Amino acid sequence: MIILFLLLITLFSCSSNENLEEEIFARVGDEVLIKKNIIDKTGGSMVSSNSVLHFTNKWVKKTLLYEAALNANLDKDRLLIEKKEGFYKDLLISSFLELEAKKQINISKKEVSDYYRTHKKSFVRNEDEIRLKHFVLPTKNEAVKLKKLLKSNKKGALLEEYIYKYKPETKTVKKNLIIDNLIGFVFNHVVGDVVGPKKMGSSYHVFEVLRKNKKGTIKGLEVVYDEIQHRLFKKKEAVFLTFVLDSLYLNADIYISPEVDK
Repeated sequence: MIILFLLLITLFSCSSNENLEEEIFARVGDEVLIKKNIIDKTGGSMVSSNSVLHFTNKWVKKTLLYEAALNANLDKDRLLIEKKEGFYKDLLISSFLELEAKKQINISKKEVSDYYRTHKKSFVRNEDEIRLKHFVLPTKNEAVKLKKLLKSNKKGALLEEYIYKYKPETKTVKKNLIIDNLIGFVFNHVVGDVVGPKKMGSSYHVFEVLRKNKKGTIKGLEVVYDEIQHRLFKKKEAVFLTFVLDSLYLNADIYISPEVDK
């Protein structure tokens, strides 16, 4: 019975160690980079093997240099400590102002639409644009299956599975800002076309053309809504900052020497 118990412990220990080793992507001394670290950094989205390699190499270099800095006792350097404290203080201040502003400042739909009507000409497109749904898939076979599905009239739950699994990005691309040999070819297609698969690196890319807009056309309110909201927020934020400071001055015990103004 005792022998069986010891055997079970040994097997469990080996299994746990193997699972742990599988999770470890890199190690520098006692510091380890695990799979969860990369998932957290990428928000859980699918990343290519090249991206994982880049992230891992960057982590190893950063860890090596950080440990070298510690070995040089730079963590005890007075000037660096003062800089760190100053940075932390600035971070606290900016975080406080951001939180307070978000609580106090409201932007109504009417304000956004009024701003759009008044400044409509500032939203003219300066280049041809195309709106795409961009899928990145691991194999050509999977990419071909998706293309057939997107072109069919029966998408439903199967398409939802692809979207959940591969998390496609919907984005607007300007013609003069793309590298022609990568996705410039999409501008040769019309709305509704499904383009690809195109191999880039180790992945296969499929594009669905959602919308095309010519240079000189005006962007619709739905396209620039968030931008307008941000502009209005920044304007109100400047006024809000003055209000906050005035309030703090009134409620604080402050002394400034007359010598300062000489």
